[in-house]
Amino acid sequence: MTFRREVARHHTVVFTLIRNPGIPDRRLHTLYLIPPEGSPEPLIPLVEYFIEIGRSRSLAWQKETARAVGLLVDFLVANHKYFQQQEGPQAFAAFAEALVGGTISQDGKDPSGLFWEPKSVSRATRLLQSVTAFSDWLVNRYGTKAINPWRDASVAEQIAFWRRLDNRKAYALLGYARYRSDLQEQAGRSRRVSIQRKSITSGLASVKAFPSEHIWDLLLKGFTVPGKQRSPFLFERLNIRDVLITILMHGGGLRESEPFHLYVSDVGIDPENPRNAFVRLYHPEQGAAPPDYTDPVSGKRIFGDREEYLRVKWQLQPRNLVEGRFKAGWKDLQLFDHKEKYALVHWFPSYWGEAFLAFFKLYILHCRSRHSRHPYLFVSYKEAFEGEPYTVDSFRQAHARAVKRIGLIPSKDCGTTPHGHRHAYGRSLADAGVSPIIIQRIMHHKSPESQGVYTEPTAAGIAAALNDAQQRLICSNEPWADIARRDDGLCKLLDLSW
Repeated sequence: MTFRREVARHHTVVFTLIRNPGIPDRRLHTLYLIPPEGSPEPLIPLVEYFIEIGRSRSLAWQKETARAVGLLVDFLVANHKYFQQQEGPQAFAAFAEALVGGTISQDGKDPSGLFWEPKSVSRATRLLQSVTAFSDWLVNRYGTKAINPWRDASVAEQIAFWRRLDNRKAYALLGYARYRSDLQEQAGRSRRVSIQRKSITSGLASVKAFPSEHIWDLLLKGFTVPGKQRSPFLFERLNIRDVLITILMHGGGLRESEPFHLYVSDVGIDPENPRNAFVRLYHPEQGAAPPDYTDPVSGKRIFGDREEYLRVKWQLQPRNLVEGRFKAGWKDLQLFDHKEKYALVHWFPSYWGEAFLAFFKLYILHCRSRHSRHPYLFVSYKEAFEGEPYTVDSFRQAHARAVKRIGLIPSKDCGTTPHGHRHAYGRSLADAGVSPIIIQRIMHHKSPESQGVYTEPTAAGIAAALNDAQQRLICSNEPWADIARRDDGLCKLLDLSW
């Protein structure tokens, strides 16, 4: 028997419009508490918390925090008779244990009625940290009692703190630029409640990359339009839009959601190579507005940002600030130009830039509607949504169908999901011997550790390296060589292979 994880019992999270005098209305993830009787009530302090944090944190963080606080509410309501006489930290410690250990006993029963499955240590820790941060804000704002107060750290915890600091120092621009007294104060304290599980150390998981030997089959056969396979025109036979998005990921290394922020004006011709596409990926909010943002009276260009441009000219919001079908995520990537705030797409191998430009011309001439009420490059072809911005979910479905058409299984473990193309891009750079610092730059990573998954040896690579080492040992004159030769002969005798 399986149970749904984190089923809401006494709360719900709604993405709703919040009105505040003197500032623009905003949509926020709002936690509503559901009493046994009566109407749901919003948790106002949490709304105030989100407003104060502003856009320094993402909508995904908002939703996660509201969810974490909601889970605590569910736990306290379900177990209120046990914690009526206990202090906040004691109840919070029980909540922490329920997160990581679940609430279901060995006989399958759960008196609380929550039926929580055990969560991973990392997820339980994130949920606990979200509630702790909100509690700290309540202490500072309203003088409430901390639900997870500080205590004196043990010697082991202080050692762990300094070790973590040493690891961060290697990638910090200013290293130990902070006052040592501040660091000593931090090292000497720890939270009273934490996840009581031993952390497990493991290496980086080998990335699952899209099999590059199938990429042209995917583009030229997988993305064929049903019923149009015999058309003499390439733009009718193929879904050019989905081909372009796939090239951006496989040959340009973009993340799955990033192509959906591109405007038509973000694609140009490379001045160094007229056959190559020159693509700029602008920050969806702070990136420079395109040249068509002009004053209606003077006709002069307005040098605003993209959030302002979308609001004034198109009555839209950046796609990373909305929820629903038009949402497209945005990761805080390293930008190439900090004035206009954009990153460049670097083609590897370079022929992908030429392929993209050729398909782009076909797409603009024959596929993209000229009457779209938005600036985005990729649009929907569906009759009910024709001309509207293309959605990430629609592309995922189209990509899965294309993968199946060429005889592959759409699966993350096989690398045949859209993100597998970015993995293939990073792996090809590493296999070509490109230096890690260059990989970091062209994949727009802020930390050099981020591309470690692409340079980490695969299981097959480790096996091949060990086999090569064994063969070198057998051919050497070292004393161990005789043992290796005898073992090799024994394996052959037993019809075993290395």
